[in-house]
Amino acid sequence: MAESRGSSIQQVAQAGEYFVAAERNKRGAFAVTVAGNMPKIDIIASNCDDSRTVYIQVKTKRGGKNWHSSIVDSQPMSPKADETHFWVFVNLGDTNTPPRCWIVPEWWIKDNIYKTHQAYLNKHGGIRPGNPDSTHHSIDERRLEQWKDRWDILGIFG
Repeated sequence: MAESRGSSIQQVAQAGEYFVAAERNKRGAFAVTVAGNMPKIDIIASNCDDSRTVYIQVKTKRGGKNWHSSIVDSQPMSPKADETHFWVFVNLGDTNTPPRCWIVPEWWIKDNIYKTHQAYLNKHGGIRPGNPDSTHHSIDERRLEQWKDRWDILGIFG
């Protein structure tokens, strides 16, 4: 019998999405995962009277320090008065640790990725070392600390 190597990338991603949907429902909102591959939306959630709907992109990891993202679509942004798009970063941890979450407004993460990447390029003479054409961007938990467990910012709980 072959030895298991652990969860696949798809299993980890799906576990994160289901966890976030379950948290929404547990807290009194409605949430469904999006079947198939809808670009940039993994979960649609609303409050009980359906007067507010939010769209959530989930980034999940099982351990380690960083999530993987992209500089594509990053740009300088200002706070939006009524943000409806969010990213939820999930660290599933190991089987003995409960998952941890950071709930981040989309305007903030796009702005943060842009500024962090620009600072990185400035340190390296304006050119990404190694692979200048790469769009990969790593997001460390420490950058998100102000957003840990901020389910309230979704604005969908009674």
